[in-house]
Amino acid sequence: MDHSAGIELLFQNISKRVPLEPQDKMHFKDLFKLQKFDKKSFLFNQGKSGEWNGFVLTGTWRVFHCDDKGSEHVLYFAFPDWWLGDMTINGSENTAFYSAQTLEDSYLMIINKEQKEQLLMQVPALERFFRIITERHLAVLQKRFLLTISTNAVERYKELIQRSPGIEQLVPQHQIASYLGILPESLSRMKKQLNSKD
Repeated sequence: MDHSAGIELLFQNISKRVPLEPQDKMHFKDLFKLQKFDKKSFLFNQGKSGEWNGFVLTGTWRVFHCDDKGSEHVLYFAFPDWWLGDMTINGSENTAFYSAQTLEDSYLMIINKEQKEQLLMQVPALERFFRIITERHLAVLQKRFLLTISTNAVERYKELIQRSPGIEQLVPQHQIASYLGILPESLSRMKKQLNSKD
């Protein structure tokens, strides 16, 4: 993966949602940086600086929060063609509430908060683009919240598998269990019961 290929994928992703001019690509080249992340590396880490946003080119990521007891709660998983960022950061505050960690070697196109503001000034269409993906992100989280309070773990598991086929080959079972809000052993029992029914 090189910088030019990363910019092209980024440009394609944005162009699917808002019209861009060919010259806009130059602003992306100037402000987005290609970065490789080794397995278990962080884009941002809870309680530390959260200024970076990233577009996933390759690899699988998990976004999670660690509570006062040390338990991890997975908010979502991110795959290629997804965006990563902590939306709880606003104004002058720059401390991440969540952590974003890669589950495998990964390439991202990254941009910090200051550069992103500069890009929004140079390419006004991006204001609409980031509104669209923020609304999409919010819709996914609202649906997830509703599933959490209105369905059981089996239904949440089936919805996850349907929405993200192949996720079990990419994400460790204990992290899927965390996403579902159950213990890993409960997930194992549940999968055995589902397999025996099939």
